[in-house]
Amino acid sequence: MFPILIDASWLTIYSYPLFMGLSWGLAYNLGLGYLESRGLDVKGYRMLFWGTFITSWIGAKVFFLIYSSGDEFVRYSGASEFWFGGGFVFYGGLIFGTLFILLWTTLLKKFPLSQTYLFLPALCFGHAVGRVGCLLAGCCFGTASQIPWSVHLHGAERHPVQIYESLLVFCLGLFLHRLITKNTRPLTVTLTYFSGYSLFRFLFEFFRGDIVRGVHAFGLSTSQFISIALFIVMAAVLMYLKVSTKKEIQ
Repeated sequence: MFPILIDASWLTIYSYPLFMGLSWGLAYNLGLGYLESRGLDVKGYRMLFWGTFITSWIGAKVFFLIYSSGDEFVRYSGASEFWFGGGFVFYGGLIFGTLFILLWTTLLKKFPLSQTYLFLPALCFGHAVGRVGCLLAGCCFGTASQIPWSVHLHGAERHPVQIYESLLVFCLGLFLHRLITKNTRPLTVTLTYFSGYSLFRFLFEFFRGDIVRGVHAFGLSTSQFISIALFIVMAAVLMYLKVSTKKEIQ
């Protein structure tokens, strides 16, 4: 673990907030680049980004309070260091951020919903960078293992689940980028992201060793139950689209 990258008398740099900042900065610039490369209007993009950032932050914190704080719920919820420090659940951020985007684009009409699929590769690449910060900080760690590529965390050799997720969401981002460059339908790109990530996350969780994530019925974690629900919803939407398309052809 390297929770502190630089510890000098005049400068201290913590790995987790550094990589979190890098992940959001990368996502912002890549999202802007996708719009500009297609000659699209970037008006409203900055407000969309910051609104998504704030609501995602709140959502990730709320989910942590609900599913991971345990008996410390009251103490965490009233502590400013919690709200401005570590302790996040990615799915909470994804859900709250998605709801904000839908509100901003459909009800308030401040940005075209039809263009938001362009940000999904940026989300993946930013997510991949952020998970490196998790590894360095020692959070979201894996189960004990003696595999050749294990990492030493919290007194044991463990699965580097942070790197597993980082690599796979990076590959998912590359795949989404390819779909976009081939002018694939926006809805297809969106379905690919949500179904792909939910599948990956369901599998990652079997290698997670930190009990703070919350383990429930059948030995499955909170994130696994969310992954199952999300995958089912995406599959249902895909089936509905196929049936609708078939009826139109007939």
